[in-house]
Amino acid sequence: MSMHVHVRLTDGYAVTEDGQLLEHSSCHCGASWEKTYRVDEGKPESI
Repeated sequence: MSMHVHVRLTDGYAVTEDGQLLEHSSCHCGASWEKTYRVDEGKPESI
């Protein structure tokens, strides 16, 4: 019997109405996740 391990592949990003960053990810088996990141107020950082 084989064992499945979820592999999270990023499907995309969005910004919520209240300004949080939302990350969408999924596994090839059909499972999906959403994770939100709080964005601090202030001057944007540059890379």
